[in-house]
Amino acid sequence: MFEEIKFPGQHENEKIILFLRRHWFIFLMRILLILISIVALVVIYVFFNSVNSNFRESAYYNLFLFGESLATLFIWNFFFILWLDYYLDAWIVTNERVINIEQRGFFTRKISELKLTKIQDVTSEIIGVIPTLFNYGNIHVQTAGEQEHFVFLQIPDPNYVKSVIVELQEKERLSEEKELGEIIRGNNKSGLSP
Repeated sequence: MFEEIKFPGQHENEKIILFLRRHWFIFLMRILLILISIVALVVIYVFFNSVNSNFRESAYYNLFLFGESLATLFIWNFFFILWLDYYLDAWIVTNERVINIEQRGFFTRKISELKLTKIQDVTSEIIGVIPTLFNYGNIHVQTAGEQEHFVFLQIPDPNYVKSVIVELQEKERLSEEKELGEIIRGNNKSGLSP
């Protein structure tokens, strides 16, 4: 399903099982905030023109246009930051590990990874009416050590994602145990004492 997606540092036989971003509804709500800001700018402009019919000839008109243009620039930058945050924040679940890619602002990116065998606990949570209706929530992936735990924020269908991670983790653990058993049996066959 995700064969066409490749990422730097991907191992040779590593297959992408899940590629996740925040739920589309989260981005839509942020876009609505931008649209409200644009409507507010238009309403302010119309208000000043309707209150004072000679507003275009006044000495403050150019200053007002400068302020509106500056506000539009900030709104555009805010939209761009929201888009970058939505598009570049990603969580990748492969058959070997979980990768957390977090974009912070324009120039900061944090990439963390966690082997499936290091996972101790996976918890999914859906809190609230809207997240329940749209089926999105958070997943917390915890390790036994002092390494940071991963939080998948506002992803679609967190219960399904949790079950996939737990299933992959169990398969990876059994595979590792089988390999270790074969190594031990191979060493015992070579004449080493148990």
